[in-house]
Amino acid sequence: MKLFFDTNVIISGSITRGYSFEVIKDAIYKHEVYYTEYLLKEIKEVLLSKYSFSDSIRQATLSIMKKYFIKGKTAGIVKKICRDSDDNQILADALANGIEFLITGDKDLLVLKEYQGMKIILPKQYWSL
Repeated sequence: MKLFFDTNVIISGSITRGYSFEVIKDAIYKHEVYYTEYLLKEIKEVLLSKYSFSDSIRQATLSIMKKYFIKGKTAGIVKKICRDSDDNQILADALANGIEFLITGDKDLLVLKEYQGMKIILPKQYWSL
């Protein structure tokens, strides 16, 4: 299966090494997990602005993604679906790469449940795939 993790799940997995970390770790060995340049940029910005992590921690998170995830394409055309433009780009990137499951904790995305055939689920729902 093709999976795409939203920024909040990746950051949670990087920071806490808890539930999201276990989901991501399992997924990279069992499925095709994608990232885009846009996702990397957003993660880097959030780690800097919200959490003030050192550059080495930010780089380690991004390096792990580049090593274990598949690089996908960033969508050029983005439809306005959600109120947050970052969420719109995440949806567009996931669709551009044929993602089957978008895994997120973002309520604005979760409320959609499904978008153009792509299911949008919580990390805890991953275990039911």
